[in-house]
Amino acid sequence: MPTRRAAFLFSAAGPALILAIATVFHPAHLTDVTAARWLALHFGLIVIFPLVGFAPWLIARTAGRGFGVAAGILGLFYAAFYTSLDVLAGVGAGSLQLTGHADAKGPLYAQGHVVATIGVVALVLAVLVASIAAISRFGLRALPGAVLALAGSVLLYSSHIYFGWGTVSMLLLASGFGWLAWTVSAPSATERPAQEQAPAQ
Repeated sequence: MPTRRAAFLFSAAGPALILAIATVFHPAHLTDVTAARWLALHFGLIVIFPLVGFAPWLIARTAGRGFGVAAGILGLFYAAFYTSLDVLAGVGAGSLQLTGHADAKGPLYAQGHVVATIGVVALVLAVLVASIAAISRFGLRALPGAVLALAGSVLLYSSHIYFGWGTVSMLLLASGFGWLAWTVSAPSATERPAQEQAPAQ
């Protein structure tokens, strides 16, 4: 596999795969016992969560600028709002628990739910745009990846990255993005647009 294609595949699927691994270490509940691990995990994932929103743009742009712009804007909304959940309910709530102010976590969880909802909706729409883009350009061979990625993005709403369904959500996203990235980066796929744009002889 060419290095460039391998990098493309990892850029699309890697962040979700890293989050899938992280679910193994995510505490089921935030308590005095788990607060340090909760805080450390969410602090470390601040740089990973936004990268999941990068994948739809990578995939969609191969089918045209319009698709890329739409997926990019939606991916940016996901990155901003879902990472805010990580900061509020992850870093913020973990810090309060660790310093003996657990009673103050409620507002952080409430606001975290709001920004998480916006972030997940944006991600679902970004994946939908990327899926339509890939299928419109590369046909039904992109459909399995679209189904996997859409299922993973929808499941994220109720699962976050808790071990179990959160693991399933991230694995679905990773496999879906990987499938779509593999499809749109295949040599025959990347050559097709150039052939269509070539002037008739």
